[in-house]
Amino acid sequence: MTIEQTRSAFTGLALFGLACLSASGLAGAHGAPELDDVPEGFVKASITDRPDIQGLSSLILSAPRPGIMLRYTGKESLTVLGTEGEALLQFTRTGVSVNTASPSWEASNAKPPALAADATASDASAEPTWVTLSDSGSFSWLDPRLNAMADVHHQADTQKEWTIAVRRANGEVEQIRGTLMYTAYK
Repeated sequence: MTIEQTRSAFTGLALFGLACLSASGLAGAHGAPELDDVPEGFVKASITDRPDIQGLSSLILSAPRPGIMLRYTGKESLTVLGTEGEALLQFTRTGVSVNTASPSWEASNAKPPALAADATASDASAEPTWVTLSDSGSFSWLDPRLNAMADVHHQADTQKEWTIAVRRANGEVEQIRGTLMYTAYK
């Protein structure tokens, strides 16, 4: 290879490199695409206290709208109470049923299509109407108590407490407790 050929190859390589560098700058000058309905932050739910109920486990499902999952393997039934103190969900080791008359069930937006057609109005004082949701002792749902910060004007690092009451077969009521923490994107 002669000196002239080396200069030509080097010049071509240098021009190609400069073109690549300037192309990325031109593309970046346009900025990020504009997006609508981008949240200003996120809500993180956590459990801070669990009742000492044999066979009960609870887990937060992290998502844009947090959910909760309960698993129960105990011997007697366990009832999750709704926001108005009404029976919402009934757990046994072999299944989970929902009270379709519960206002909390209506507010959870978790109705399967088969139950959505039910025109019965929700009423906390109504006699429970139980429908099987699961043939195992596990179920997860979007509880309205975990969405309490959705319509509030958020300030950075806002925290709020939540509770979900659980009634044992003997009538004793215990609480699953936790916090909601709003964090603004920075």
